[in-house]
Amino acid sequence: MDAERVAQELRRLDVGAVQQEEPLARHTSFRIGGPAAIYLQPPNQEALVRALDWVHREAVPYFVLGQGTNVLVSDQGLDAVVLSPSRALRYVDTKGDQLIAGAGVLLTKLAHRAHQAGLGGMEFAVSIPGTLGGALVMNAGAHGTEMKDVVRQLVVWEPGVGVRLVSSTEADFAYRSSAFMRQKWIALEAQIELTPKDPGEILSTMRHHMEYRKRTQPVGDPNAGSVFKNPPNDYAGRLIESLGAKGWRLGDAEVSQVHANFIVNRGHATAHDVLGLMRRLRHEVYARYAVQLRPEVRWIGPGEGGFEATWENLWCEAGKGLTEPCE
Repeated sequence: MDAERVAQELRRLDVGAVQQEEPLARHTSFRIGGPAAIYLQPPNQEALVRALDWVHREAVPYFVLGQGTNVLVSDQGLDAVVLSPSRALRYVDTKGDQLIAGAGVLLTKLAHRAHQAGLGGMEFAVSIPGTLGGALVMNAGAHGTEMKDVVRQLVVWEPGVGVRLVSSTEADFAYRSSAFMRQKWIALEAQIELTPKDPGEILSTMRHHMEYRKRTQPVGDPNAGSVFKNPPNDYAGRLIESLGAKGWRLGDAEVSQVHANFIVNRGHATAHDVLGLMRRLRHEVYARYAVQLRPEVRWIGPGEGGFEATWENLWCEAGKGLTEPCE
């Protein structure tokens, strides 16, 4: 990518401040990630869509990064335009029993706005870091509730099409996945349908969820949330802990002493460190239980088919010592 030319064109389009060679470690909860050739934070939705339309039309590689709470970004960074929707899409409106929210709004704020409106159903989200956009992509959930249970309609940007409405059925929400991963949609807004509920009861439930998170997760350490998805009828954390893996380290990447399905950054961990530790955990769980753990954290880095290269390609690199067959 000709970064200088792209930067000049984006400045001409007036879509926000254009930063070059911006370290993505500043924009991920893991505090890991190499530089983005161009980092852009449009001031409003119109500017964001204008930038998206332009990079698609000009075949410029791009990636949309919210709070960076569920991603592992390559140490090489991205030779691309990285767009942040945090400023452009951070709004919430109440309409009857619904919340109309921009994809850049924090889930914790969304939960509190629902509480203020006396609407129940978003209590689970108060303990989930990150933005609504990321939660839609991953169908985030906690405490027995997922985004699919409350989202009724979405506004998305689709490459070559532009802005359009998508139903929750079209979004094809499933366990930690959605059509966003296949369709290359960018979430702009969601219509969330809730139920009137006593605000005191809502607040009590939210406090319970927050206390549980503080007690069971490494809240104070840089991390990207749960590393692996739970396998059917089991828990990834239980399987990893049974290996005695809490405290295992590679460089500054460490399996959390609080929750075994979290890897934390003890200072200067690299994506290479985290990948190596994940490979070891996956290998040891498979060797003992014949269970293949599947990552929940999203890998963002150079690879075939875009920046989200399949994990199988990473697992199957030569010399990694895995005994299970590649998928």
